[in-house]
Amino acid sequence: MSKHRKIWQKKSEVRLDSLIEQYNAGDDIVYDQELIPYDVEGSWGYGQMLNRHGIISDEELSTLRKGLDEIMKLYEAGDFVLELSDEDCHTKIENFLTENYEGIGKKIHTARSRNDQILVTMRLYMKDRMKSLKKVTLVLIEDLLNAASKYEFMPMPGFTHMQKAMPTSLGTWYGAFAESLMDDVKILNSILDELVDQNPLGSGAGYGSPFDFDRDQLSKDLGFKRTQNNVIYCHNSRGKIEGMVVEACVQIMLSLNKLASDLLLYTTQEFNFFTIPDEVSTGSSIMPQKKNLDVAELIRGRTSTVIACKAEMTMNILNKVSGYHRDGQEIKRPLFLALRYTDMSVQAASVVIRALKPNEDRLLEEMTPELFAAHKAFELVKEGQSFRDAYVEVGANLDKISVDKENILAMLKESKHQGGVGNLQLGKLKEEMKSLAKP
Repeated sequence: MSKHRKIWQKKSEVRLDSLIEQYNAGDDIVYDQELIPYDVEGSWGYGQMLNRHGIISDEELSTLRKGLDEIMKLYEAGDFVLELSDEDCHTKIENFLTENYEGIGKKIHTARSRNDQILVTMRLYMKDRMKSLKKVTLVLIEDLLNAASKYEFMPMPGFTHMQKAMPTSLGTWYGAFAESLMDDVKILNSILDELVDQNPLGSGAGYGSPFDFDRDQLSKDLGFKRTQNNVIYCHNSRGKIEGMVVEACVQIMLSLNKLASDLLLYTTQEFNFFTIPDEVSTGSSIMPQKKNLDVAELIRGRTSTVIACKAEMTMNILNKVSGYHRDGQEIKRPLFLALRYTDMSVQAASVVIRALKPNEDRLLEEMTPELFAAHKAFELVKEGQSFRDAYVEVGANLDKISVDKENILAMLKESKHQGGVGNLQLGKLKEEMKSLAKP
């Protein structure tokens, strides 16, 4: 039997079967524990709107502020903890206000539904977490660009079809991942600015309310760029917008997955392009010689988990008619997990990039003559031959190609077109990175 008052109960006593209560709540209270500060923020904004429309007095608004501040102090001290019988953070907060500040506790839910309450709480949470994710991703981009500058012209073999193909540089390789993540930040920015940063509060249960509330002013009070307009769509967008947030995570993880896959290959004994420093490696419980880059394997595996989170969220919203549905609470798990794994993976990748030590002698050793076959054909083109004739001539004389460190560097620097080894435009990329960092 429930021990706490449900905000939906109409009788003095609620006899809800304990198994049903546990099943209904699921793990929701675990995630709602993290949402408490955002629900408090939403409640304060809503209280201000009720005050402007004469539903609560100035004194009651002051009492609301006092009560919400008390909740936050308890929360930060670890003393405001959800229990199964609380159902959710909304109920616990309202019950606390009612029990300790009776009048305002009974008025704060006027024309508000837990339906639009969870929508705005989740939007505030996603805004915060996306800004945090953007911040750590920009740090990783900076780490990659710094490495690209440091090793701009360190030769490195490039591969196609898993076979050595053409010469490149370590700077180009680092820069490729910096640019990939910059595109990912653009996706994140777009989703944050255009989709997440709109206020659904005031839409009630999904059909509005008979009050002339100024929802645009409410949006400003809550720090949203705009108001999400149509009240039905506010609720139909649940899962859709969260899914786009996870899509931003997927794109970042896909960039990290390729970086991790490269590193796992390039740090094998057979390649040995990089030395794995002790601070990012693990060992074996049985083989004393082992030095493993487990962090890259986990990034690779957790990419699959984040992609699965996106699939789970998409399946959750499939085939639902318009309006609120209780199983919408199930999208919290994949959302929270995707954001957490992505944030952690980005930070872990930064540590690895800063720690890795390229093995220049080994990289030079792998700059074997056949890598420069296309360059030799281009030399003949510059002398007047057609490319196809030059291609055939060089292909028939591959054994005659010879290179040394000096002419390897010279040939690499010939690629002066934008984005080529000789013109990575790292300064331009650093300026673009700074512009991405702006709010």
